[in-house]
Amino acid sequence: MNSLITGINGFVGQHLAAHLKDCGDHVWGTCIRRQTAVGDNIAWDISQPATPDLIDQLKDFSPEVIYHLAAISHPGSCGDDLPSETCQAVNILGTRHVADLALALPSRPKIVFISSSKVYGGRTAEQPWAVESDPPQPKGGYAHSKWAAENVLRDRISTGLEVMIVRAFNHTGPGQSPLYLVPEWCQKVASGVSPQKVRSLTTSLDLSDVRDIARIYRLLVEKGTWGETYNVGCGQAVTTADIWNTLCEVSGHSLEVIGEKSEPAQQPIADVTKLHAAIGPIERFTLKQTLTDVYRSVAT
Repeated sequence: MNSLITGINGFVGQHLAAHLKDCGDHVWGTCIRRQTAVGDNIAWDISQPATPDLIDQLKDFSPEVIYHLAAISHPGSCGDDLPSETCQAVNILGTRHVADLALALPSRPKIVFISSSKVYGGRTAEQPWAVESDPPQPKGGYAHSKWAAENVLRDRISTGLEVMIVRAFNHTGPGQSPLYLVPEWCQKVASGVSPQKVRSLTTSLDLSDVRDIARIYRLLVEKGTWGETYNVGCGQAVTTADIWNTLCEVSGHSLEVIGEKSEPAQQPIADVTKLHAAIGPIERFTLKQTLTDVYRSVAT
């Protein structure tokens, strides 16, 4: 199929583009910086409406699906309580512009919107699961922006827009920015310096390999139901201590580590019942495989 990825030059966008091409899809993408817009990538700052020229280019391509990834995805950059002005412009208004683009194209592409597990808010160790039907409890600017963007798209369904919302849980893989925990910790472990300080060794989270996430997005386009919302995670909990210990095992370094926060913390764990009812079971990367690949990408 003809697939358009917004934010194609981002971490997930690059992995998704590679997978879609492996599936035989024709892939175009948009990226915010003109200097990275080469080949089938088009420069588009999604905080601004699509220009007539961009719409004309995409009319020629006739996308059938738009994977909307473009966003400010680092929660620390989005505002502590409510979305910052920049976050609103990109994550919320940008989503409206993507919807407007889809409705303006004769091919009427469907939109897969990459939302976030952050819309669920916190969880407890006794009840860690997040189900798609749970009421949202977004906390922080990033979570609020994703929930607002979901509703921007839902409001357009009555105008003929076909949308699928996927709530992505934590994921990592080769090429991820050291702004995020796993590659940051890879750098710490690779340094061989002991002791190291980290924020927490007692956080429980749902962590997937980005390459599995990319496969799932494509499978949902094939097999999922439009208009529905799906959790995209692994459905199993790991702790940050598990991550640190596995990285030490992978690297061959046994480093002392100090967690600055000793209190246990529970992030939402994906209930993947609905996901697997749609796409069936899939074989996933193991945690050790994933962390080995990230470590090698960082340390070499």
